[in-house]
Amino acid sequence: MDPQQGPPQSDLLIGQTVGNYLVKQRLGEGGMGAVYLAEHPTIGKKVALKVLHAEFATNTEVVERFFNEAKAVNSIAHPNIVDIVDYGVIQTGPSGADQLVYFIMEYLSGQTLAQVIRGEAPLPPERALTIALQVADALAASHRAGIVHRDLKPDNIILGQRGREQDFVKLLDFGIAKLTSDGRTGSRTRTGLVLGTPAYMSPEQCEGSAKVDHRTDIYALGICLYEMLVGRVPFIGEGYGEILVQHLTQKPIEPSRYRMMSPHVEQVVLKALEKRPEMRYPNMDEMIRAMADPVGYVESHGGVQGFLQRTLTPSTAPVPPARLTPSPLTPIPGMYTPPPGSLTNSGVVAQSPTTLSAATGQVSAPRGKTGFVIAGVLVVGAAIAGVAVVLSGGSKKSAEPGTGSAEIATPGSGSAGSGTVMTVQHGSAGSAVTPNTGSAVVPTTGSATGSAVATNAGSAGSAVSPNTGSAATPNTGSGTGSAAVLPAVATLTLTSTPDGADIFINSAPTGKKTPATLQLPKTGKVTIGFRLKGYEDLFIKEVALDSDTITKDATLHKSHSGGGTGKGSAHGTGKGSAKACDTCLERPD
Repeated sequence: MDPQQGPPQSDLLIGQTVGNYLVKQRLGEGGMGAVYLAEHPTIGKKVALKVLHAEFATNTEVVERFFNEAKAVNSIAHPNIVDIVDYGVIQTGPSGADQLVYFIMEYLSGQTLAQVIRGEAPLPPERALTIALQVADALAASHRAGIVHRDLKPDNIILGQRGREQDFVKLLDFGIAKLTSDGRTGSRTRTGLVLGTPAYMSPEQCEGSAKVDHRTDIYALGICLYEMLVGRVPFIGEGYGEILVQHLTQKPIEPSRYRMMSPHVEQVVLKALEKRPEMRYPNMDEMIRAMADPVGYVESHGGVQGFLQRTLTPSTAPVPPARLTPSPLTPIPGMYTPPPGSLTNSGVVAQSPTTLSAATGQVSAPRGKTGFVIAGVLVVGAAIAGVAVVLSGGSKKSAEPGTGSAEIATPGSGSAGSGTVMTVQHGSAGSAVTPNTGSAVVPTTGSATGSAVATNAGSAGSAVSPNTGSAATPNTGSGTGSAAVLPAVATLTLTSTPDGADIFINSAPTGKKTPATLQLPKTGKVTIGFRLKGYEDLFIKEVALDSDTITKDATLHKSHSGGGTGKGSAHGTGKGSAKACDTCLERPD
């Protein structure tokens, strides 16, 4: 029913005592009842009082559902679901013929998710997914108790602070929740009765189907996640019926049409919005797995191209925790991580974790220098042993002066502590025989531990023909004995007006703000994004990484309410072009 049709006598509650609490003010009103702020007159504890509208208070089916909701929500005892601490019935009216059906909940301070979306959307994917994970965890517990919420929306999600935790979720208002565990769903939900909020209703709800199950909450959570990431719901219409038709017949516009978006995160959202319930996630736990590790989950279920076409089945894998903070975005393509010990202060950007869950495996205790010292001693010992071997057999390897060739045995990756020496020929394990027209300089590399790395350039014990001209021949070991070869990098200097803009490379955050210097491998082209609160996003596309130094400067324009055109300008000394933003919040044509 229309919330405006609520019973006017409910206002008479203000100033009355219900239970041990004095009713102070009305906080809000919904289709089935109203919520008031109440306070204990002695200790000052605040609670929220929810009462049924008078016309529902005489309906035994609705009253039974109301109390069953209170019982079930209380039995779940989930930290992300509002606590219900008391409920009862009070006889009211002049003759006591009327009754007030109520329950008392914990009072929650904070903002609704709807308020956060209006003031801050689009939210960063990390924040949006962390909020959605908590909601999903609460709904998964609710579904296990046999309760389907059926009215999930940002207005029913409170974000507060618990200790040092920000965005702690509390899910509330199971007012039209459907009980499924007692086998009496037919008496509790009538076919053809459309219940819910249009923008967040699943197609089966829009049809008034009696076969509404837990997957309707999966669809609604997908709508909420879409709205957090984009700043608007996927289906907007002028009337109730128009929105319902879109839910039934139209596909949602891809979030990447409105903003930069990881393709894996996008697929996770769109999977929840499938029209057919069997094509969505089979249960809320499976959606949690997908949101906690978008890259890993999508790639293991058909990849970006095949994920939406695949019918998913419930997994037996452990459900990840509900609060995760590392980035879930796809890593920057081509971003390279130098080998340990080669990092400098030149601004090299290390590769980000590819998934939310995988990032936890990248934290390790600081390494000491003892291992390197031991390895160095072993290398020196192996080198001395190699020199001794060469000296002992030097007469056999001598080359005649003036012949223009030299046969050189080069100590390579000797086994640590064994005293034996392995020579390397053109990267393979064996003896190194390198013909040269002059003196030969043959650097060889071996394994990181216990290998002898030697450069023979006429050193003692090696036979080098004294001819003019030299041939420098690098000789690298194969397998685990090879040394990492660092790719050529381009130094990218990025500035913006004003300063402080977040920098994105190929839609992935770098963790840096302008002005900043990055180093990227010289491989292909990248898209550089700039984002600053209060300003429109700016993207410089197709920046070729073919120069040693590339400079880009972006001039950001202030955003306008209701979405902008994404205009901006950029220029620089490196190759690339600046184009207008094509991911703003206006609906695409």
